[in-house]
Amino acid sequence: MKYISHMKPMRALFCSLVVGGISLSAPAEAQAVEFGIYEGETCPSGYTPLTIADAFWTFVGRCDALPYSGVFRIAGENSIDGQWNNCQQNADDTRELDSILCKPNYELFDIGETTFAAVRGGGQCLEGFEHVDLATVSAYSAEICTHVGLWGIARIAGGGSIDGPGYGCGFRATDSRELGDSICVEIE
Repeated sequence: MKYISHMKPMRALFCSLVVGGISLSAPAEAQAVEFGIYEGETCPSGYTPLTIADAFWTFVGRCDALPYSGVFRIAGENSIDGQWNNCQQNADDTRELDSILCKPNYELFDIGETTFAAVRGGGQCLEGFEHVDLATVSAYSAEICTHVGLWGIARIAGGGSIDGPGYGCGFRATDSRELGDSICVEIE
């Protein structure tokens, strides 16, 4: 599962088309996303498949950002062709594909000299990181909590959890709920 290519985020081109008096234009939040190409049909921890909209805005006018050959999995049972077929998207593509396009689904942040990661979905830490321990959460709960998400709850080491600001930044040593997000710390 190795990264092959990345694209830096950029604002999408403003596209507008008037057809029969109806204006079709790109939403203000539409933009290309940073992505990687990974072997297999699942993204590594901390990454999520590109959505149909991500793929459209990332490759519109930039089809050369994908390899020439290949068909790549995107979210759901959708796929996108390489340059050989002008980055055509395919809905309901149930074939087993060799590669998937993934975007980062994590946020790195520093407290002092230590790097942390808030990982969305999957309940796992990034490579080179581990779940943050309760003592660290206790010492830095106000700083860490802002990265959990307003109404989020994230897994920490030992089966514990920390709440986001909407829940008052509380934390607990054990939490039997299934949680998808994680707060991790870089392994020294």
